[in-house]
Amino acid sequence: MSQNRPETTNELAEQARASNVEMSERVCLDMSHFKSVLRHLRKVDDNIILRMNTTNTAAAGECQIMFGVLQTAYARRDHDIEYCLRVLDRKIDERRAENTPSFSLQTQRRWLDGEHGVERIVRRRTLNVFRTRCPFFELPKEYIDILESKQR
Repeated sequence: MSQNRPETTNELAEQARASNVEMSERVCLDMSHFKSVLRHLRKVDDNIILRMNTTNTAAAGECQIMFGVLQTAYARRDHDIEYCLRVLDRKIDERRAENTPSFSLQTQRRWLDGEHGVERIVRRRTLNVFRTRCPFFELPKEYIDILESKQR
């Protein structure tokens, strides 16, 4: 098996769960580390696209499995981004209470909030491939909304 590309659906599912990737306050406060974690978590989208190009996606079951993997990956990334936003908000509030400047934390928070936009772009790209490869799979409305939303 390749180190960069999971070969089985189970490996893709594990990559989406990313149970081996730690998300902690320390990671949230280290922008470089957080960016690295997000890059790792977003690889599942690339691997799904590669997998879909080499899989019989005419089979409804295969499309259902791939979509489940995507949902898991999206939920994990949403959770991590929201968790880190809460960590930064708490740290900014602590600094405010101490009358200590928090410019770097505020900058980091704005950057992290911008990751929601990056997520929309990544999802739109992956879902477009998914819809092309699995044309008979009915996407839930929230995912159709992502596809139909204008890029910001």
